[in-house]
Amino acid sequence: MMPRLARLSLLVLAAHAGAALAQYKCTAANGAVTFQDTPCFGARSEERLTVVPNGHPPLASGAAASPAAARTAAASAAGKVETSVDKRMLARYERQRQHDALEQALKSAQDDRDRRAAQRLDAIAAARRQFGDDPSSAQSLKDALASIDSRYKAFGEIDESRIAGAQAALDKFEAAPAP
Repeated sequence: MMPRLARLSLLVLAAHAGAALAQYKCTAANGAVTFQDTPCFGARSEERLTVVPNGHPPLASGAAASPAAARTAAASAAGKVETSVDKRMLARYERQRQHDALEQALKSAQDDRDRRAAQRLDAIAAARRQFGDDPSSAQSLKDALASIDSRYKAFGEIDESRIAGAQAALDKFEAAPAP
């Protein structure tokens, strides 16, 4: 009786291990990427992926697995076999995730720089509106513009430093050999 139960358990595990799993790649509004087995809720974008456990494609409908494939799938489902295909696939996913994060950091730094440049122009326009063309307020306008330039110069240095660091990290990552 026990061998029959063990065989039945093995077949159930083999059937489960051979099936493809639906996965979702979710990109949040802030650019964070997650992988999950349920559809994305509130994500900026969602990509449906078909992940094949252990690199073995699902069987065609009605096809029987070879005994070797059933043993491999069952052992893998039990956590006893790890194929090199799994490791390579996971390494590619992880490398792509890291690359995407580095690109997002660079884009974020560039967007911050551009946003601050627009804010600087808005601040200058507001100062000009506040002090106008009146010669008596010319010194006040000059002081306000100097303050704005000083503040946004510091922001600009920070932004350029962030961009340079993010670009250097991305360049270094792209130059490194893929695993």
